[in-house]
Order: sequence, then structure tokens, then C-alpha cells
Amino acid sequence: MSPIRCAIENCKTTSHNKPPGVTFHRCPTTTEMRNKWLRILKHRCSVLDWMESRICSKHFELKYFDAQKKLKDHAVPTLFSVTSNQKTLMRNEPGKSKVERLLNRMPQSDLTNNIKQSLSKMKEPVNLDNFVTDELKCKADAPNEAQLWLMIKKQDHLNTRLMDLVVQTKKHVEILQKSMEESRMVRKEQEQNIESLKYIVKCLQEKHATLEEQIEILTSIESR
Repeated sequence: MSPIRCAIENCKTTSHNKPPGVTFHRCPTTTEMRNKWLRILKHRCSVLDWMESRICSKHFELKYFDAQKKLKDHAVPTLFSVTSNQKTLMRNEPGKSKVERLLNRMPQSDLTNNIKQSLSKMKEPVNLDNFVTDELKCKADAPNEAQLWLMIKKQDHLNTRLMDLVVQTKKHVEILQKSMEESRMVRKEQEQNIESLKYIVKCLQEKHATLEEQIEILTSIESR
């Protein structure tokens, strides 16, 4: 029986050589989650078969596993190592620093997780408020750590605002889509009403013609 292999390109993990605790997981079954996986794995898997492919647990963060080490329904692979090909491409990218090249190559989800992991290892200064002015700037005697945390908090607040804006925009789009759907339904009802009126008019016209014929017959009989 052939061993199970991780579908991530350049991942050498198989069911024969996997370290203790490493498990293999199937691809999602819902369209929504498959689309999320595709966006992340489109350049990381040469072949991705929804039924047969397996991804090893080394590519998932701990938060995506439950107490029984079972992969949660909303889990997405986010942990990847930089391949030799990617390193070569980054070195050959002119006019950019190493940091810029690395940032350009990392998916947004990887960047977000990397920032969260870095922040979790840093401690916010207890007296940060003492180094911040009413204009939301650091005082001249503020240490570098305080300046860094002020920037982090500004960025975090900005991200929250942007996410709120995204949510509001999504709601507006949903309202517009609902309004368009209602308009289509109203137009369809109006078209059906028009067809019904046309049918009634046709019936009345036929009935009118029949009455005229009857009048002509009666007039002819009376003239005799």
C-alpha cells in the first residue's frame, strides 16, 4: 500500500516518515472553504484532489485543532516554509530589499498570523499612557518601546476601522442585492398583470364581436 503524502509542494512528510503527533487531514467539502483553500494553495500544490489529497498537520496553527486534535471546520493551512525556488526568485528581484521581497511573497493570512505571533511575545509597557501626549504623539523622553507600541495601537485601531467599513460595505451590498431582487420580482408581477390584462381585452373584443353578430341577425329577422 502506497504511503499517504502531504499535498503541499516540497513537504516531504509521509505516513512512513512523519514525526510523532503529526496527522494527515482531508480537504474541505464545502464550496466556501474550498475557495479559501484554493486562494492559499494555488501556488503551493502542484495537484490538489478534493477527494484524495491530504495536508499534514504541520501546515495548520494550533488554534485550528480542538481538544481531540481534530481539525476544525473553518481551518485553513497557513504555515509554509520558503522553498529554494522562492529564495532564488527573491534574490533575483532587483531594486527591493530582502524584507520587501519577503513581504511581497507572503500571503496576507501569513502576514497577519506572523504579526499576531510576534505581538504575543512582546509586552506592552505598563506606563505607556505616561509617554503619550493629548495629540496622540510620544513625548521626547519616550523610550523606543513606547513609540513602537503607540504605532502598533494606531495600526490596530486603523485595522478595526477598516474591518468595520468592510462589514458595513458588505451589508450595503446585501441590501442593494435584496432591493434588486425585489425590483425584479415586482417587474415580473407587472409583466404577468399586463399579460392578464391583454387576455381580458382579447376576450372582451371577441365578446363584443359576438354581440355585433347577434344584433345583425336580430335586425335581419325584424326587417322581414
